[in-house]
Amino acid sequence: MNIVEKIEKNRKQIVDVLYEWAETFDIEKDEDGEKMTKSYDIVWELAQRLELNKCTEKDYENIIFHIYQINYNETRIKL
Repeated sequence: MNIVEKIEKNRKQIVDVLYEWAETFDIEKDEDGEKMTKSYDIVWELAQRLELNKCTEKDYENIIFHIYQINYNETRIKL
């Protein structure tokens, strides 16, 4: 089973965790104290595309990157 198939097999769990992961970026602020949303938007939109089955090959690469980041301290997503 290739990585895309593994992601698709675990789509629901990955989508849920990606939405949670996006929320961790919702508190970022720039040097002026203004709220930054770029990271949040990127992860949130990635989760939406996965949820709606509209991922590109690049999206799957980004999902894998975020899974590695999410799993850094604890394994939350197993592929």
